[in-house]
This record gives sequence, structure tokens and C-alpha cells, in this order.
Amino acid sequence: MKKLAIILSLAGILTAPAGLAGKLFIDGDLAEAKQLAKESGKLVMVDFKAEWCGPCKMLDRTTWSDGNVIESVKEKAVAIKIDVDENGDLASKYRIRSLPTIMFLDEEGKEIHRFIGYRDASGFLKELGRVGKS
Repeated sequence: MKKLAIILSLAGILTAPAGLAGKLFIDGDLAEAKQLAKESGKLVMVDFKAEWCGPCKMLDRTTWSDGNVIESVKEKAVAIKIDVDENGDLASKYRIRSLPTIMFLDEEGKEIHRFIGYRDASGFLKELGRVGKS
């Protein structure tokens, strides 16, 4: 019985970071994110990703589960994930060529800032600091 409890505890620890990423991103589509951004005076942060994308999964496990990242993004933006395989029209509209692509949009959907590729929490926070300054 003790072994089972230990195994279940370890399983919870190993899966916790991915679960924490849910705290950052809204469940909804881009139209909802833009509406929420408009109501709150924030930007929209889009994480363009795919299930097969290894660096995208690393973002989920590390960067998107970091408390400082979650707090900083929530202050500045409404965050949403968009799977490029399920939303090819949006991927084309925003000229997504590499994954992950993190894009910041105004409430109308106009691009403000983007960067491509994995960033750890520190690197992401540096990029976030550049948003609105370019």
C-alpha cells in the first residue's frame, strides 16, 4: 500500500507542471480572447503550437507552469493556445512558419510583437518586457 501511495504521489508531481499551464490559458477561441482583452484593456497572447511539436511541450512543462510567467502574462494579456493543425486558417492569416510562435495581438487582432522558438521562464520574461516597445 505504501508503494502505491508513493507511486501516485510521484505521478502527481510529474504531471503537475502541465496541469498548471491550464491556469494561464483560457478555454475558448481567438474571438473570445479578443473580447476578453477588449473588456480588460489587455493584449492577447497566442501560443501557436502543435501536438507533435517538442519545444511546444517543453513550454508547457517549464515556462507556462512558472509562477512568475503566469502572473506577468495575466497582468498584461489574455492567453490562448491555438493548434496550427486544427486552425490552419489562423496559422495562414498570421503567417506561422515555425513552432512554437508566441504572438501578442491587440484586441482587434493586429500583431504587436512575436517571437519564435522555446524560451525558458527567464527568456520569456525578457521577451514579455519587450512587448509594446517595438
